[in-house]
Amino acid sequence: MIFFLNVKYYNMFKIGGNFMSDTMNSFLYKFQYLSYFVVRAFLLAIFGLLVIIAILLAIYFGDLFLNVKTGNYSSPIFNGYVIVSKSMVPTININDAILVKREANDQYDTGDIISFFSTEYDQEGIVVTHRVVKKDNVSSNYSNYTTKGDNNPSPDRKRVSTANIYGKVYFIIPKLGYIQSFLSQPVHFALCVLVPAGVVIVYDVFRILKAFKKSKGIS
Repeated sequence: MIFFLNVKYYNMFKIGGNFMSDTMNSFLYKFQYLSYFVVRAFLLAIFGLLVIIAILLAIYFGDLFLNVKTGNYSSPIFNGYVIVSKSMVPTININDAILVKREANDQYDTGDIISFFSTEYDQEGIVVTHRVVKKDNVSSNYSNYTTKGDNNPSPDRKRVSTANIYGKVYFIIPKLGYIQSFLSQPVHFALCVLVPAGVVIVYDVFRILKAFKKSKGIS
C-alpha cells in the first residue's frame, strides 16, 4: 500500500516537474527570442541612421569638390549642428540637432531660422543659429539680415551678410546631441553598438550551425 502511494506521488511529482521544466523552457525561449528581436531592431535603426549620415556626407563632400573645382567657395549645401545655448528656446533647445541647407540666390526671408558665421565681438567665429527679423536688399543676390534669438530680448547687434550664412534650418531633431555626446565616448559606443552586434552575430552563427547539424542528422 505504501509502495503504491509512493509510486503515485512520484508520478505526480514527475509530471509536475516536467510541467515546470517545460514552462521554464518556454519562458526562456520567448525571452531569448524577444531579446534577439529587440537587439536586432536597435541595430537596424543604428544602421539606417548611419546610411542616412553616409548619404548626407556624400552630398556634402561632392558639393565641396564641385565648389573647389569651379572656384565657388560658398558654404556646403548641407551642414549639421548641435545647439549649445538657450537663445532659440523654445523653438530649438539645448542639445537639439539641426540640419541646415544653403539656399541659392540669397533666398532667405523674414521669419527663416538661419545658421551663420558670427561677427559679434563676443561671438566672433562662432556658428550662431537665429531667426531673421529683417532683410535689407543690397543687390539681386546680396543682402544684410537683422537676426534675433527667439529667447533673446533684443536683436543681434551686427547684421549678417549673405556671404556669412551657412544655410536655412530645415530639420530639428530633439535631443540628438545627448546621443552624439554619449556615443562619442569609445566605451559607450562599444557597449551600445559593438557588443549588441557581436551578440547578434554569435547567435546567428549558432543558429546556422544548429540548422546545419540538423540537416546532416548530427546530434
